Amino acid sequence: MHKRLILIISLLFITTGVLSSAADSAKKGILYTKPLESVIFSHEDHAHKEFSCATCHSGLFAMKALEVQKNKDFIMDSLYKGKYCGACHDGKKAFAADTQCARCHLGFGAKLAAEDIPSFKKTVKLGKSAKGVAFYHDKHPQSCLSCHPSLFVPQEGANKIRMADHGRDRYCFTCHDGKKAFAWGDCSRCHTEPVTAPRGIISFGKGKKAVAFRHETHQMKEGCKVCHPKLFAFAKGVARIDFDDHLKQKSCFVCHAKKNATAFYDCNRCHTDKKPPKPGGPDTLTYKTPMQNVYFHHESHSEFACTLCHPTPFAMKKGQTKMVMAEMFKGKTCGFCHNGKMAFHARECARCHKK
Repeated sequence: MHKRLILIISLLFITTGVLSSAADSAKKGILYTKPLESVIFSHEDHAHKEFSCATCHSGLFAMKALEVQKNKDFIMDSLYKGKYCGACHDGKKAFAADTQCARCHLGFGAKLAAEDIPSFKKTVKLGKSAKGVAFYHDKHPQSCLSCHPSLFVPQEGANKIRMADHGRDRYCFTCHDGKKAFAWGDCSRCHTEPVTAPRGIISFGKGKKAVAFRHETHQMKEGCKVCHPKLFAFAKGVARIDFDDHLKQKSCFVCHAKKNATAFYDCNRCHTDKKPPKPGGPDTLTYKTPMQNVYFHHESHSEFACTLCHPTPFAMKKGQTKMVMAEMFKGKTCGFCHNGKMAFHARECARCHKK
């Protein structure tokens, strides 16, 4: 009898110790490291009248702490489908599992007491300098899944956004395309400090015929969106400009068509090192005629500005201007200058028609 009494008392002490330990554990919270780090679950915070132990421990969660982490389907997608935490966190009984992430997830490797759980950060700074972007979660009420993790890693400082990403289906610009949300070209809507144009020279083309472009000489009231991204991508070296673009009002020539800026055929305004082609060189223009051919050399006409001939009476593209001798004698095409006054008369055939 005496031995039975001692055994009963010992069991009571052990049981009390286990229950006390369990109670302490429940009060402090259980740290989950899956499906994403880190979530501290507090029994105390979930002790409501409408919930009982059976609400969770009758099929959703085993009684042993963290046992559920061994289940292969213990992933966020299961929660979104109404399993585990998602049985209650469905947006009706409690906030939905795919919203307000920071209410549960403390961050990678965090081991904090329940009372130290950080509040949801409303402002996230993207970028380091004064030109950085202040992002406000409360102004973007979409589901967390709209951005995380497909567009942004849910960790501050882990997302590096470059100018080249603007205009592509990445990061902020998946929505800020002018359709789903305001276009990203409206810089001041996001950048807290005024964005100044990049300094330095951007070269279009190679060699002596390259054009040196400077942002500071193209500052406009409308801002970056005049050119970017419709005319030029925000990545250096992406734009390819060929001679045909001069005539089709593309790229630079949307403005440089004599309406909003200097006309494109005033070549030396942009091509600062441009020299006329040498006679007999690859740029010499050959005109085949029933008589002997005519060879036109820009170099021998270099004392005149490009605008004297282009785009009137000659188009910039070879072959677009039709020339007839009878018209020249009336002062058209070559005859505009070759009239016997400004230059020798067009009737002096041998001066141009050669073997």
